Amino acid sequence: MLNALATPTRIARVDALCGAALARTVFYLSGSPSSRVLVVRDPRPFPTLDPALAELAARRPLSVLDRVVPNPRSEDVAAMVAAAMRAAAAAGAPPGLVIGIGGGSALDSAKALVFMLANSGDLDDYLGPSPRRKPETKGPKLLLIPTTTGTGSEVTRFGVYTMRSGRKATLASPFLQADAALLVAEAVADIPPALLAATAYDAITHALETLWNRNATELSDALAEDALASLMSLVRPAYEARSGGRRDPSVGLLLEAACAAGVAFNLTGTAAIHALSFILSEEWHQSHGVACAFFVDSVYAANLADAGALAKLARAARAIADASGAAGSVGGASDAEAAAWLGSRLVELRAFLGLPGSFPEIGVGRAELSDARIAELFDKAQDDAKLKNNIRALDAAAIRELVRAKLG
Repeated sequence: MLNALATPTRIARVDALCGAALARTVFYLSGSPSSRVLVVRDPRPFPTLDPALAELAARRPLSVLDRVVPNPRSEDVAAMVAAAMRAAAAAGAPPGLVIGIGGGSALDSAKALVFMLANSGDLDDYLGPSPRRKPETKGPKLLLIPTTTGTGSEVTRFGVYTMRSGRKATLASPFLQADAALLVAEAVADIPPALLAATAYDAITHALETLWNRNATELSDALAEDALASLMSLVRPAYEARSGGRRDPSVGLLLEAACAAGVAFNLTGTAAIHALSFILSEEWHQSHGVACAFFVDSVYAANLADAGALAKLARAARAIADASGAAGSVGGASDAEAAAWLGSRLVELRAFLGLPGSFPEIGVGRAELSDARIAELFDKAQDDAKLKNNIRALDAAAIRELVRAKLG
């Protein structure tokens, strides 16, 4: 992964993880053979990782926090921080290393825990359009091990949390950046197909939103184009393999491609898709990846009005067509035609993965979304910094029109 040169997080990739290798990894990062380790993890079992954790626990002091829920809430983070502080007081020392294991919610929870161990107040103090506090310092060292194929959180300076008000918010700080990420192919080999679909499509939106971002640079463009081409070539075979109950190397490669998309959007942040997705998660409890997939075609079409975004998407389309043996589909095509071809592939892929793209598909009818209700819910996106990252300005009226078009 040459793109690892573009992130401050050190990335290591292994096919499988034994206890000795995990212990050595912890030693290398903590610098101590005996310091205490704190693990934040999804509560579900990980047959390929649990034996390594058990062996690590036999080698050094280790405690586990598994109060992780989708779209992690500030109060859950506060409970984890209190538990970690009690453990530190009992041990007479803070943890020398925190390990986060799981999907995006677990990794973001681990990042928040490390952050709040070093910064005063409550997590809510740092969230929202007008935060009451500013981050001051970095916490303990952090190792993240993703077990899904799309979050990218293991290599980003972002965390997504649900405030006590019920609003989702992004915290951006270099103090959230993990010291190291360990990509374990075996950790995703048995991922359920629905989880693969949602997280992989989330990774696709990371690459897209890097390309049409106001903060884009030549470096972020190159990283995003490469990641998008890899993702588009891997998602379908990986999903087919898992749907058939088969293990396949494409799943491990998909984990790497999703990480590459994380390296890309870490440079720019996300944009309109993610801003709108937060409202779907808040109101209708859609998972993050599903909510991002929902608006991809709408935001894609809106951004084609920007000449720079159009050119980038056309270039990405040609690279994807070349890699997939479909060069004839865009050969000699104009930029508009090439970008339209990619837009169609994205919609087809979403349908193939069984992800929703309209309100009726998530059980929401016109009666539930009057014009007044649309304004009440979606005008909130105007306060979201992610929406301001979008290369094409989308005011409240434009967003309402995108939402109405999704009513079917």
